[in-house]
Parts: sequence; structure tokens; C-alpha cells
Amino acid sequence: MPQGSISSSKDAVGVAVVNYKVPICESHEDVLKNCEKIVAKIKGAKAGYPGLDLIIFPEYSTQGFHPTKWNEFTTTLDGPEMQIFKQACKEYEVWGIFSLTGEKHETEGVNPYNTLVLINDQGELALKYRKIFPWVPKEPWTAGHETAVAEGPKGLVIGATICYDCNIPEICRDTVMKGAELLVRIQGYMYPSLEQQRMVSKIRAWENNVYVAVANMTGSDLVYSYFGHSNIVDFDGHVLAEATSDEDAVTYATLSLTAIRDARKHWTAENHLYNIVHRGYTSEPKGHAACPFDFYKNWVNAPEVARKNAELLTRDADDPKEASGEDVLPPPQSKLWAVGATAPGKANGTHANGIQENGIQAPADVSKKVAANGHANGVANGVANGI
Repeated sequence: MPQGSISSSKDAVGVAVVNYKVPICESHEDVLKNCEKIVAKIKGAKAGYPGLDLIIFPEYSTQGFHPTKWNEFTTTLDGPEMQIFKQACKEYEVWGIFSLTGEKHETEGVNPYNTLVLINDQGELALKYRKIFPWVPKEPWTAGHETAVAEGPKGLVIGATICYDCNIPEICRDTVMKGAELLVRIQGYMYPSLEQQRMVSKIRAWENNVYVAVANMTGSDLVYSYFGHSNIVDFDGHVLAEATSDEDAVTYATLSLTAIRDARKHWTAENHLYNIVHRGYTSEPKGHAACPFDFYKNWVNAPEVARKNAELLTRDADDPKEASGEDVLPPPQSKLWAVGATAPGKANGTHANGIQENGIQAPADVSKKVAANGHANGVANGVANGI
């Protein structure tokens, strides 16, 4: 639907995504101070966008990700961070999505979860989702095991994902098939994958006939630099709103309930959610519902077979250095290099007399060409002064 306003309506859900500057927390006190900064952001956004129904903050925006102290900042669903967020959502009458990195595991001694929480405008927890695919090999979080959806503001059904999750299309499809109309992705994505992640949000929207809202961090912490570009995408894959890399920028869009529900009912050729389980319905009424994909059949009925097949495609150990098989070696250097014509530090691109150390004569035409053009690509770095 058309964008550009700061209001909303009964049919249009006002959604804001925040380019939150990555916090660097050295203590739990720092974490709580940062929570108050998030509250200030909510207050400002609600004042500036009176139609705001839902505000979304990125992964790691609450505790950050300290390379050595991350486990010290573990909290719970009723911890002080959550109390601050609940009070803010109630006070400013807005729904909020926040990050907990991490949420304490039920079993003592097991690594915490990376958790997304949705809090309603009454200050109540409406949804929790634990990241199913932690970003390996760096994230220490225990993997979650199920997708999650909940009814959000004005009846909009919200599905949750976190960062790397959205690179796995099955998570998004499963979440949408549970009813999600808005797929939320909170992320702490860093350079150099800016363009890939911008594409992912549009592709996931298009292939699932779903709105997508992405909140990403900006700035630099002790390890990474984050590219921002928080965005909101229409269910046809067009971008409705997108921030740049500006720190703490907020962008806003309204999502029509009528438009997405009408499209899911009336679209035919591009109604991917209907067509996937009605294959070939123009030939046979209702088409085919059975899954035609051997990988998925194995994954459900014989997961170790699916795992083995994936390892045959890739590697058979978590650490590539421990995987079996030999590494693929690059081909040898070019024959031109072998005769010395392009070896660096040799006069005129070769030895002065065109002869390599091993006594092999460089081809005359090669020596002449190298001397003539000064080896334009700059590999022979002494050529320019010798011609």
C-alpha cells in the first residue's frame, strides 16, 4: 500500500524498525542502563509516529555480545530487563519486540538461548521464540526447536525469526504456514553480507506471500561492524521502508490487513502458499498434496540419513580441519610465470637477458611484449623505471 505517512488505521498496522547502535556492556549495570536507552527510543518513536502499533529492536540490542563476558549477562523471562520493557510497552501503549542474549537455560550448566520476545501494549508477554539456527561457528547459544507465531496488534499474526534463521527458508515457510502475516527478523548482521541480507528479506516476503520486517544493528563493538539497513517489505517483495547505516535511525511503514488477506485468497499464479500443496490443480481438481521432495521425507522419517547426505555434499565434521578427504588444490601457476616473464623484481619483467635461473630461455616474443607494455597489471614492480 502507499507509504509516507506517520499515522495508521483500523486496517493498517503501524510498524517501526530500529537501526539500534550496538551496545558495549561491561557489566549488568551497563545492560540495565542500555534498557533505559531503549525505553527512550520507544517514547520518541511513539511521539513521532502517533500511528505506531509495533516497534522492533534488533538482535543483541539489549545485552550486546561481549566476546568473553556474554554468559555473565544471562537473564530470564521475568528478569529486570523484561520488567523494564513491559512497563514501557504499557506506558506508551505500543507492542514491542526485544532481544535477550541470552535467556537462561532450564538446565544448569547448559548454554543459554538466544531469544526474541513480543510484549503487548498491556505489558504482557505475548510470544517467545528461541533461535533455531545459532550462527556457527561463533555464537554459543543453545538451539531452539520450534517456530512461533502469535496474534499481534489489530489481529495481525506475527511470526518470529532471528538473524541467521532467515537464511534457512524452511523456518520462514513453517512460520508462515502457522498463520504468520508479518515475518519479523531481528538481526545483528555485520559486513560484508549487506547486499545478500537485503535480498533475503525481499525473497522471503515474495516466496511466502508475507510482510517482512527486519531490525538490524549499526555501529561497531569489540569485534564486528554492523550495517543497519533495517527494512520493511511488502508481501510482493517490494520495499516499503528502509533505513541506511545511520546509527539509531527509525523507519516506519503501515501494513494493510485487507491487502494481504485478499491476496492470499484471490491470487492464483503467485499464490505460493496454496500452490505448494495443490500441485497441478489445473490438470486434476485440487492437484497433489503429497510432498515430492526426498530430502524432506528423509529429514522427517530418517534424519540421520538426511544428515549423512548433507555431509556427503559438504563435510563430515564440525571443524573443517577435522573433516575427512583432501582439500582441493589450485591449479599450477601459468606457463608464462614459469618462464620468468611475469615474476616480480626481474628487470623488464624477466631477467635482463630473458633467461630464468634454471637456464630456460624465455620466448623472445614474450620478453619483447613485457618490455614494451611495462606489464600493465603492475605485477612486475620494477618495470616502470627500466623501460
